[in-house]
Amino acid sequence: MKVMIYLKGNGVLMMNNIQRKKSIPHIYVKNNEISNVSDGFLELTGYEERDFVGLSLIDLGVLLKSEHQLSIQAIEDVARGYIYTHDLLPKEVAISVSTLDSGVELYYFENLESPSLYFTLDNFGSEAANKNGSVAIFSYPEGILLQHDENYIDVLSSMNSNSDNVLGNHAEFPAAIMDVLSKGVSLHEFEVEAVGDGGMSTYWDINIKMINGERDRQFTVISFYDVTERANMRKCSEKQHADVELVLGNMSDAINILDKDGNYVYVNNTGKDFLSRYLPSYNMNIQSISSKVICVARELNDENGERILFENTPEQRVLRGERLSNHKIIETSEWPTTYYSCEGLPLYDKQGNIDGGILIYKDIELNHKVAEYQALRENMDVSPIFYMSFSPGDYKINYINQHTFQFLKKQRKNISTELDIIGRSLFDFYRVDNLQGVKNGIQTSIETKSPFVHKHQAMLGGVVKYTKTIFHPIYTCDNIVEKIVAIGFDISDEEIAKENMEKLLTMQEEIFINISHELKTPLSVIFSSAQLLNLYLENDSLEEYREEILNINKATIQNYYRLIKLVNNILDISKLESEVYELVTYNHNIVEIIDEIVESVSDYTSSQDIQLLFDPDVEEVIMALDVYKFDRILLNLISNAIKFSAIGKQILVKLAVTDHHTVRISVIDEGIGIEEKDLQEIFKKFIQLNQNFNRLSEGTGLGLPLAKSLAELHGGTLHVESVFGAGGTFIVELPIENSTYNGSVYELNSEMDRAERVRYEFSDIYF
Repeated sequence: MKVMIYLKGNGVLMMNNIQRKKSIPHIYVKNNEISNVSDGFLELTGYEERDFVGLSLIDLGVLLKSEHQLSIQAIEDVARGYIYTHDLLPKEVAISVSTLDSGVELYYFENLESPSLYFTLDNFGSEAANKNGSVAIFSYPEGILLQHDENYIDVLSSMNSNSDNVLGNHAEFPAAIMDVLSKGVSLHEFEVEAVGDGGMSTYWDINIKMINGERDRQFTVISFYDVTERANMRKCSEKQHADVELVLGNMSDAINILDKDGNYVYVNNTGKDFLSRYLPSYNMNIQSISSKVICVARELNDENGERILFENTPEQRVLRGERLSNHKIIETSEWPTTYYSCEGLPLYDKQGNIDGGILIYKDIELNHKVAEYQALRENMDVSPIFYMSFSPGDYKINYINQHTFQFLKKQRKNISTELDIIGRSLFDFYRVDNLQGVKNGIQTSIETKSPFVHKHQAMLGGVVKYTKTIFHPIYTCDNIVEKIVAIGFDISDEEIAKENMEKLLTMQEEIFINISHELKTPLSVIFSSAQLLNLYLENDSLEEYREEILNINKATIQNYYRLIKLVNNILDISKLESEVYELVTYNHNIVEIIDEIVESVSDYTSSQDIQLLFDPDVEEVIMALDVYKFDRILLNLISNAIKFSAIGKQILVKLAVTDHHTVRISVIDEGIGIEEKDLQEIFKKFIQLNQNFNRLSEGTGLGLPLAKSLAELHGGTLHVESVFGAGGTFIVELPIENSTYNGSVYELNSEMDRAERVRYEFSDIYF
């Protein structure tokens, strides 16, 4: 069935020339005002004609409760949504519009029959309201409220959600409930917390039933049950139970709870420490042992020294229904004699029968405690840890040991004796940023009878010191806080080690990332070359692309050397850092070796129109060298100079003998130079400067660190001098020492000959 609406502007427009079709509900509209409504539309909505005539389309949307879903006046083609009848019954309609020649707009409302919706409303929407909750029906996934019971508004108010004009509106609940509703499945969630705008929480059991409808529609039947009282009681009970356990567990008195048969059902920490020494070796579980076994082993006596028989022990007397108050007991077993005051209370079940008992044993040997405390103070006075005590109310210090005194004396010039500290507030010396937080921690320690730990840092002689301080309350026999003891430990080594470990982990991660990147580049080139060569083989075009294949092969070989260089550099640096890298030295003329190295790389420099010169001050210097490792030092420095030299520039290698019986080799380039702040950075692993200066070369950032380490392995040094924009000079200085072996040939090392070494070290320069 279609419904049509006809709207007009001022006044009622009489449409004499249009005959109303009773079978099609309709309304004509002009200038956004309804002038006439068909009987079919009235039948669909359940309203009377006077309820519509003169309304605007906006007012119509409000009346039909569709304004939150769609704007009727904005419809251009067809729109689907829900409207609500006079009896608040939801109906799904398809709304369309057409315009007549006279400018009058004609709106159709097609009723989309939905048996599943009617089924849902009849079977779930009419349920009696639950006094602790509500039932509501929504469309899914739009979340349009279709129907609710009489308690729904109250439920929304309880959740501190919007409760105005809810029908036809989208669901608005606290985030936790919206998360449950958005799942779109039938489920039951218990105690979902709903936090309102004011921060107040309510708790709800939510039952969701999903019902499939027509035209890809679904309907969600939601039942809310207010279980706030139950949840709060449970949370309160859990907290009370936890608080009781915490308080009992940390009390300095022994607390034992027995069942009616005299078995232990609960023993706090103090009780466990005390009773465990009496447990038989075959069973160390307190809660599986009868109190009779413990009582017999304890050898209890009354305050007159008379032995107490088992049937007259505090446990048995309480289980007979006696209440004990300040009952004195002396324990004389193989352990030191101990004096106790016992409090006992029988426990009853609902029928009034004795169901167990609770006993509290308090150690009243005050003199013994005082002696222990005095011994502690005597030990602390000479102990190399921080120790002091102060009053709990005003934090005034009443004792410090010598270690603490000396520490404070170094910090404060106005401290000369302990009297400059005693009587003053702890926080005159224990300076912390979060003062209130420390005070709160100490107060909590008193309340819970548990230690409070605080980490602190302070300056001593310009050095940061880290300490960990444990604050612990000391109680009298009457369970009154007498003083707070503060014991501090120097944890500087621990904190520094932690910082160093974090730096090491960061460094390892950076090394892994850099190695991964540097391995990827040559492997990619080699793989690409192999793919291209395979393509030429498949097309039988090797001869046609001979020149290109030669270039491919050259690139593959170069990147092979580059890959091997990277791997070997990493391995060599690891060996150097592990101090397992050794020199194999022979006596050689270093001038001749450098001359041959310069000659071997001349082809590389000339191809870049870079002039490489060697200018020694002497003709011969015989000294102990590991030629292979020296080659790597010098080739690395020359390679580095080539990378940052422009075409037509000059690289000069100089050699001079110093007055310190050393030989100094300088590699001087006319490149862009190095900024002063980077002069030391370049010798760190994976550091690459000026990466955008010359893209005809690559680098891993390992060459200079390796060259420096190899120079130091020879007993020498490597450093750089540079002015940014005016080139740089790398200087190797090696001691002139003699070896027991004379070198007569220059291969000297079977790892690779010099030509191979040059290709290896220059593999990251593209000629």
